Order: sequence, then C-alpha cells, then structure tokens
Amino acid sequence: MQDITLYTHPFSRGTYVVWMLKECGAEYTVVPIQFGAQIQSAEYLAINPQGRVPALKFGDTVLTESLAIITFLAEQFPDKHLIPAADTLERGEYYRWMCLSLHLEYAAFNKLHNLPVDTPERRRQIGYGDFDTAWNTLREHLKNRDYIIGNSFTALDLYYSGLILLLTQNFKVLPADETDVLQRYAAKHLARPAFAETMAWAQETVAQMPPAE
Repeated sequence: MQDITLYTHPFSRGTYVVWMLKECGAEYTVVPIQFGAQIQSAEYLAINPQGRVPALKFGDTVLTESLAIITFLAEQFPDKHLIPAADTLERGEYYRWMCLSLHLEYAAFNKLHNLPVDTPERRRQIGYGDFDTAWNTLREHLKNRDYIIGNSFTALDLYYSGLILLLTQNFKVLPADETDVLQRYAAKHLARPAFAETMAWAQETVAQMPPAE
C-alpha cells in the first residue's frame, strides 16, 4: 500500500474522506489546511491548483474531489466490501447513484441561492431537471431501503449521509424532519462509530489550528 496523505480542513467535505479512511482501517497522515492564505499559498497550489480541499496524495499521485477519493479508497480496500465488485450490475448501479449525487448537490445549491429553474426549457437543459423531482427520485428509491445499493453499507451511503447532513444542518435546504425518508436513512449511517470518531477528530483538529489569515 502506498503512503496516504490527506490535505484538508476539518470543516469541509474532507471529513467524508477522513470518515472513509477510518472505515477502511487505513494508515494515513492528515495535513490540516487553513482557509485563506494557506489554501492559496504556492506550496498548497502545487498540490491542488484549484486551491480547494480535500486533496489526497497516494504515493506520488494527487487525487481531488471527495466522491472520487472515497470511491478510489473503496477499491483499494476490497476486504472492507465498501463498493460492489467490478464488472457486476451492482457496480453499474453504484456509478449511477454516484453521478446522481452530484446533480442532487447542484440542485440543492441552486435552490439555496435562488437560481431559477422555472420553465420547461430550463428543466430540459439542466441535468437534474428541478429540485423536487431530483430529490424525490432519491426519496422514492430509499422508501423501503437502508442502503443505496445492495444490502450493506458502501462508500455511497457514507457520501449520501454526509451530504444530507450538510444540506439539513448547515444550509437548511432539506427539511430537518425525522419522519422524512432521507433523515431516517442518514441517521442510520451517521450512527456508525467511524463517523463519531471523525467528528471528534474534526473538533480536536480545528481547535489546534491557527486562525485563518
């Protein structure tokens, strides 16, 4: 196994990657990156020219995009069974819901910022159509299910649970209603020990970081 180094801020989507590393039982190093001057420094831009976190250095290769990183990690630790086997229909379903999650996030942030999708033409042009249709697709899928695919926890359940939490607590785009199917689904996975360990890590790490410049 290559050396794994994660560059991230503890209050960012990098928490998904920390959670995933814990689920994998991986050995890794975290380099905390502060927003502001540090994330825009020449040193960090040499790692990720976009000036964003997370970034994962795996050996000599740098990976970015949290969903790509956790999917890659799932493949690197096959004994943890966090992704369906390659060349199976279930792996195809994984890719479907992986791509849809990006549309759902776009839909949520467009709603947050009041970007209109209010005509049939705009709905056709935008990949997710409209907020309600996109998110109700997920609700309907999860109505009688505990997992996105199959009958066990995968990297997608980690990602979707984190996304639902973000959009419920931080941005309040989704309803914080415990009877909602999305909240029921997320609560099951957010109760995993590795998530509690990740949140404890985030609080401890941010307390030790210097103020942003």
